[in-house]
Amino acid sequence: MAEAQVRLRPITEADLPDYVRWLNDPEVARFLVRETEGLTLEQEREWFTRISSPEARDRHWAIEAEGRHVGNCALRPVPTGTTASFGITIGDKNYWGKGYGTSAVREALRRGFREMGLRRIQLHVRADNLRAIRCYETCGFQHEGLLRQTVFKHGQYLDLLNMGILREEWEEINRPPSEEAGLRIRIFRLSDYEQVFALWKAVGFQGWSLLTKEQVLKKLRRDPDLFLVACLRGQVVGTVMGSWDGFRGWTHNVAVHPSHQRQGIGHSLMSELEKRLWDKGARVLNLHYFNESTWVSAVALECTGHSRPMCTT
Repeated sequence: MAEAQVRLRPITEADLPDYVRWLNDPEVARFLVRETEGLTLEQEREWFTRISSPEARDRHWAIEAEGRHVGNCALRPVPTGTTASFGITIGDKNYWGKGYGTSAVREALRRGFREMGLRRIQLHVRADNLRAIRCYETCGFQHEGLLRQTVFKHGQYLDLLNMGILREEWEEINRPPSEEAGLRIRIFRLSDYEQVFALWKAVGFQGWSLLTKEQVLKKLRRDPDLFLVACLRGQVVGTVMGSWDGFRGWTHNVAVHPSHQRQGIGHSLMSELEKRLWDKGARVLNLHYFNESTWVSAVALECTGHSRPMCTT
């Protein structure tokens, strides 16, 4: 099925009555974090003056679909300039559930990473807004944490989810299909978990090596760029996890599916992780593996042919 087509364009003063109508509609405003009941056209004009100022750093766009104004979205850079917060509203209910929101999110990500030079895009979403959460997951956002009872609205305290996506994650998702045929080393995505868990079981991992999804999420919050997977024709065939304590780099959960071992996949994973750890400033690398794993031992020995030390345990 073809993706729903949208266009992001600058917001104009003529769009403001639409926003007043949408944001005063309880169905539209239901999942918004802020209260919008009683919003007036004058308040929207004041908002429009602020976002249109030459000094304004935020990027706001009206969303058009089939020639109609159906919503808006925005990227709001934080002071460092390399991270921005994202927000979106599809106000026209005739365009709900048809993929227009997903298309608008994807276009906003493209503009953020390619045109604005962002390193990271993040958002807050109500934990009960399942439709929006699925949209963000489809676009590559990762779950990064839960803010419990952090918003008070309509007489109740609400939980918010933190979600985020890094530029390299977005680039991996949007890599041209022609590059999918060969082996790719990329950062783990939460949608990989079932394949990864099955791979770990296939190579004989037990106990602490078989991380639950919750344990993986905790790992990603600490070292989001040090959990790597090897993909071959769209399937996860290898993994390696790393961490860094400010001095030493730690390497574990090195695994390649038995049907793909001794093909250089483990070496590629280890080499990429080593590079990332050295770049962070690691002085020593520690590798954890089972004594009976002769395959991992061989990979470790092959990857230590340099002047920087690696300790194996």
